Amino acid sequence: MIHLTVDYTKKTTIVNIRDIGGIPVTHGQLKEKTFFRSGELCNISPYDSSFLEDKLHLKKIYDFRRPEEIANRPDSVFEKIAYENINLMSTAGQANPSLKNMTISDNIESHMFDAYTELVLGHSAQTGYHTFLMELVKNPQPIIFHCFAGKDRTGFAAALILKIAGATSDEIYRDYLQTNEDRKEANKTILNAFANRLTPKKLAGLEVSLNVKSDYLEHAFDLISQRFGGFDDYLLDGLNLPKDYVADFQKNYVI
Repeated sequence: MIHLTVDYTKKTTIVNIRDIGGIPVTHGQLKEKTFFRSGELCNISPYDSSFLEDKLHLKKIYDFRRPEEIANRPDSVFEKIAYENINLMSTAGQANPSLKNMTISDNIESHMFDAYTELVLGHSAQTGYHTFLMELVKNPQPIIFHCFAGKDRTGFAAALILKIAGATSDEIYRDYLQTNEDRKEANKTILNAFANRLTPKKLAGLEVSLNVKSDYLEHAFDLISQRFGGFDDYLLDGLNLPKDYVADFQKNYVI
């Protein structure tokens, strides 16, 4: 079990929501109540809206989805929380983990590995993660970041934050794999909705794609080592972050 001081899935109907703070890192722990991750924030109830604004005191939402995903299921509008879309997969034809692609892919395992390749090497992903990470050090404040399911684009973003903060691989993978537990009921709902619309093979593929595997994240980190020589060089050359980025991040967020 990851280091959850509060199980937010029992306090709100928002799917796959959790605070990645409180996790021990090299020089202390990552600040709590600062970095929240979740699935989409569509059709949020008044209670959940108040929970995000008045209980968690969030100041900004980062939405990593593509425009067509947002058009179909836009985030709710919040009076006290700013919104920014950072499309991490903007190139046409890219392998991407949207719900539509999950239902049409013929080889879901290959598709998922391709998606993580894009998250590491794709231009829009590198540009998007650069923007996201730079804003974290320029304007420290409580935020929430999400995509559709809150597992791949969001999961890799959380892994980057934890790695930069100095978390161990065990802690990073624990948080990453927590998604499978936190999405159980939501995944059942999606699978039931598609039960009569997909072939058994496609439905089985959809079930695979709604979960995460350690192999996916391991593939991403292996690519970082192969293409950039290591994580620090990936931050410099892949994400174009300044040399003092890690120190600045830890100064703001590690206690």
